Amino acid sequence: MNPSEELRGTLALVHHELTDDPAKRQGQIGMITDIDLDQDDVFVSFEKGHQAKYSTDALLVLRNHKDVYRDLMSNATKMDSPDFKALFQLNLLQQSGSAKDLRSAMEIAQSNEKIRAYSMSSLEDKLGVVRDFAEYQEQAVTRGR
Repeated sequence: MNPSEELRGTLALVHHELTDDPAKRQGQIGMITDIDLDQDDVFVSFEKGHQAKYSTDALLVLRNHKDVYRDLMSNATKMDSPDFKALFQLNLLQQSGSAKDLRSAMEIAQSNEKIRAYSMSSLEDKLGVVRDFAEYQEQAVTRGR
C-alpha cells in the first residue's frame, strides 16, 4: 500500500503556529481525505463538510504509540505529574486504536503544547519515515533477499 492510500482517513491537527491559513483552521483536528505527494498537497476534511488543502509540514499527526510510550517512560522524571498523566492517558487511548479513542488522544494533544511535542510529529516527518521504509522494501524486492 502506498503512503497516500495508507494516510486516507488519518486524523491530522493543523499546526497551531501556521501563519498563512486561508481556511483559518489553525489548531483544529480534521481527517485526511486525499494526498498528492508530488505536489505536497494534503486535503483535509473538517466538521460540517469544510475542506482545506495543506502542505505536509502544516499538519501534525500522532506518532507511533510504541515510540510515545518509550519516550514517556524514559522522560518520566523530567515531566510534571499532570503532563505525565495526560500523556499516559493519550498513549492508552492511542493503543486502543478505535476511531473514537484516537480522536480523544488527539484532543489531549491539541490542548497541551508539551503533550503535543511528545506525542505528535509533522506529516512531513512521518512521510520521510514512510518513504524511507518504502524505498528499503523496494530495494529488498529488487535485490531478492
